[in-house]
Amino acid sequence: MLAPVSQPPRVRCRQIVPADLGGLADYLTERFNNNTHDGWVTGFARVSALPAVEGMPRYGYVLECDAGIVGVLLMISSRRNDGRIIANLSSWYVEPGWRTHSTVLTTMATKQKNAVYLNPSPAPHTWRTLQALGFKPFNYGRTAVLGPIGVGGGHVSEILPGDLPEREMLLAHSAMGCISLVCEKDGVVSPFIFKRRRLDAPRIRMMELLYCRSTDDFIRCGAPLGRYAMRNGAMGFIVDGKVPGTTSFYVAGKEPRYFKGAEPPHLNDLAFSEKVIFFP
Repeated sequence: MLAPVSQPPRVRCRQIVPADLGGLADYLTERFNNNTHDGWVTGFARVSALPAVEGMPRYGYVLECDAGIVGVLLMISSRRNDGRIIANLSSWYVEPGWRTHSTVLTTMATKQKNAVYLNPSPAPHTWRTLQALGFKPFNYGRTAVLGPIGVGGGHVSEILPGDLPEREMLLAHSAMGCISLVCEKDGVVSPFIFKRRRLDAPRIRMMELLYCRSTDDFIRCGAPLGRYAMRNGAMGFIVDGKVPGTTSFYVAGKEPRYFKGAEPPHLNDLAFSEKVIFFP
């Protein structure tokens, strides 16, 4: 008599639900060394507090079999004032024995055609896979800008105007420990979000740019922003891309960012990304 043929374990891909979060904090703590258990718990609480985006999962997806979770891909979705949906993919991990199923997670996570998908810090070993899945790089390096950018007037304020289109975004980031402010120059009020950071070497204090309407906006307001930074103990800024006409140091290949969608996110728009939510 022939022995019965064993069936391979069945794998399912489904959305993460609130009941998963406690176990996922344990799971991610064991598999990533760049965050603590409390950091994951805090991050999930921040995601829970964000406005829901119609058609997008709240937390992301898991792969599971009868033995439990064997893979995860977190998502943070937010909507910009122009209607664009930005979905940050984060913390992609699949157990070694199940990695033939790893692309199932990204396929499920990127199925909405009206969203722009952002992977702001992919591990180098995933770059080729991301490109095979339709992701493209849109930032190729970072710049450390030292001191004020040029000279000139302008006024920086942490008081946000009531009619500022990005007001709710800036307030939400202030609540998560970021520096949200506006700069008025030449009759134009421009919003900015920064977070405190140190250079890898030397370990000097800087302000990392997480949001501006455009890099040109940052350069235009560079003098008053630089004076604000130095008054608050920072020697300058860390920004995506090159910043011409400044005392700066560009590092090619530093923190490449990938996207999938009709067009890339704006350079230096990392609002509501993992840099704020999970890795402040």
